Amino acid sequence: MRRIAAALVVSLAMVVLGVVTMPGQAQQPPIDVPFTSAKVPLDVERAAAVFGRAPARAIPLIPQTIVRPYGGGTVKEVRLRALHDGKMIYLELSWADPTASTTDRRQRAFPDAVALQFPVRAGTLPNPFMGDLQRPVNIWQWKASWQEELTRAADLRRSYPAMAVDYYYDVHLAKTEADRQGFNAGAAAGNLRSMTKRTTAAEDLVAWGFGTITTQPRQDVVAVGRWKAGRWTVIMTRPLLTPDEADVQFRLGELTHVNFALWDGGNRDRNGQKNVTLMWWPLRLTVPR
Repeated sequence: MRRIAAALVVSLAMVVLGVVTMPGQAQQPPIDVPFTSAKVPLDVERAAAVFGRAPARAIPLIPQTIVRPYGGGTVKEVRLRALHDGKMIYLELSWADPTASTTDRRQRAFPDAVALQFPVRAGTLPNPFMGDLQRPVNIWQWKASWQEELTRAADLRRSYPAMAVDYYYDVHLAKTEADRQGFNAGAAAGNLRSMTKRTTAAEDLVAWGFGTITTQPRQDVVAVGRWKAGRWTVIMTRPLLTPDEADVQFRLGELTHVNFALWDGGNRDRNGQKNVTLMWWPLRLTVPR
């Protein structure tokens, strides 16, 4: 009976791996990333005309049902358009969302977010769910809460207008900026989530499997997003090549791969509860003529 059970486990694992890594990979036509000589502004509305010259690809999404917490399913697809100028890659993601969920400062409030995932190294593709020990993945995540903080400082009073505060050490006693930073242990340790000022709404991460996602010391990705008329549009950009060994590297004419995850905060999506793709999508930067 133990042998039978073991055989069933192995068979099931092979089926699962087949489902999540094999179907459609050879059949999916590459997502072409055309060259542009036009400047791509990091402004959603101003960049729309430039991205209008790029082909759009609709990427279907399904609920995440592989590991707990299961969920998602409210966002059926995300549209991708991409460009490069020989030095930088620009990716525009757009999806329908009736509500803009931009704050995570309430216990039951969850922000919208979107992420792209790339194999760090060329060759055999990693598991599309956070990679594996031998084949890590580079993840770029844009967060609506960080986007809000780019224009408005994070302030609990907006979420709790009737709150009362008796005493803040860093406000009343700290005399220097160094003292104030020391009071905020997260910021002093370089934790991006603790920063009071932001320059981008994106986080550059690396993972080697479930539960291993890690913020990179070097942050190379810049992103900006805007919600308008029931739709989010997000632009992510990064140099094609970086000195970071944990980054994907983009080379003209060569294929890399990408897959997608999207969180609908209005549906209480967070952590593993999200909308995902079950396969890698080939991505190819065209050589300028």
